[in-house]
Amino acid sequence: MRVLVTGATGFIGSHLVPALLARGWSVCCLARTTSRKPTEFEQHVQWVIGDLLDRESLIKATKGVDAVIHLAGVIKARNPETFTKVNVSGTRNLLEALISSESSSPTYVFISSQAAQGPSPSRLPLPENAPARPISRYGWSKLQAEEVVLKYKDQLQWVILRPCTVYGPGDRESLAFFKMANYHVNPIIGWHSVYINLVYVTDLVNVIIRVLEKDISQGEIFNVTDGRDAYLLRDVISAAAQSLGTWTIPIFLPRWLLRTAAVVNDLVGMITKRPSMLNSDKYHEMTAQYWSSSAEKLHLNLNYDPEYDICKGFQITADWYQEHGWL
Repeated sequence: MRVLVTGATGFIGSHLVPALLARGWSVCCLARTTSRKPTEFEQHVQWVIGDLLDRESLIKATKGVDAVIHLAGVIKARNPETFTKVNVSGTRNLLEALISSESSSPTYVFISSQAAQGPSPSRLPLPENAPARPISRYGWSKLQAEEVVLKYKDQLQWVILRPCTVYGPGDRESLAFFKMANYHVNPIIGWHSVYINLVYVTDLVNVIIRVLEKDISQGEIFNVTDGRDAYLLRDVISAAAQSLGTWTIPIFLPRWLLRTAAVVNDLVGMITKRPSMLNSDKYHEMTAQYWSSSAEKLHLNLNYDPEYDICKGFQITADWYQEHGWL
C-alpha cells in the first residue's frame, strides 16, 4: 500500500509514519521547506516539498497513492482567516488533487477534532450524530472542513476521525499538564468542574491503521477517545503529578483572570506574529465544562479497545519529557 501523510513532521505524524513503515507500506510525506524532518524516518519515506495551498505540489504528492491521511492543519492562529485558509481551503485543495490524480479508488482519512462537534451540554458523552456546536474558531474550521469532505462522498472513499485531546511523547500542547504538576500547581478554573477526554497517541495511530486495513463503510465519522469517561481536569493534573513522583495543591483560577491573560496574549501575538496557545479562541475551549464524547461506535465497528489508560500513558509521556529535558 502506498500512503500519503500530510502533517508527517508534527506530533501525531511522527508516531504514525514509523507505524506505517513497520507494516511494510510505502509512505510519501508532504512537508514545507521550513519543516524539520524527523531523523527516525527521514531516509525511509518519499518527501514532496509543498503545502496545502500549493495545488501543484498536492497533485504530485497524491499521484498513485492508495490512501491519504490528512493530519496537517493549524490549531492556533492570530486571525480566523488563517484557520479558513489552511484547515478548510487546504482540505478542499487536497481532495481535488486526489480526485484528479492517477490513483484508483483511494481512501481519504481526515483527522478532524472533537472541537468540530463542540462540548457536551452535560457529562453524558456525545455520539457522532449529535448536533455539532463548535465554540472556537478552530472548531468551526474543522467542522467546515468536514463539510467539505462530505461533498466528495460520491467521488472517493473517506472516513473522518474526531480525536479528543491527544497526548504522548513529543507533544508540546499536553506538556502544560506536566509543567503545572512540576510546579506543584493544580488549577481550578472557575466555580464549575471541567471534564475532558484524553487519548494516547499510539491508540490514535492504531485506529488510523485499522481504518485503512478493515473494510468499513464509506462515509463514516468516528470519535476517538481512550474509551473512559471524561476526566476531571484536576484529576488529570494529579495523574501528571503522580507520573512525575511529585505533589500539587489546588489553586483557584477565576475565569476573568484567564480571560485577561488570553487577551494579553492576543496582543503579544499581534506584535510577535506568533499566536499563543492561551488566546481568546482557546479560552472558550478551556473553560467549557464538559468535553465528553462517546467512542462506542468505534468499538462496535472496528473492535477498538484502547491499550493505554491515563496512568500508563502519562507515565510513558512523563518519562520521555524528563529524559529529553522538557521538564
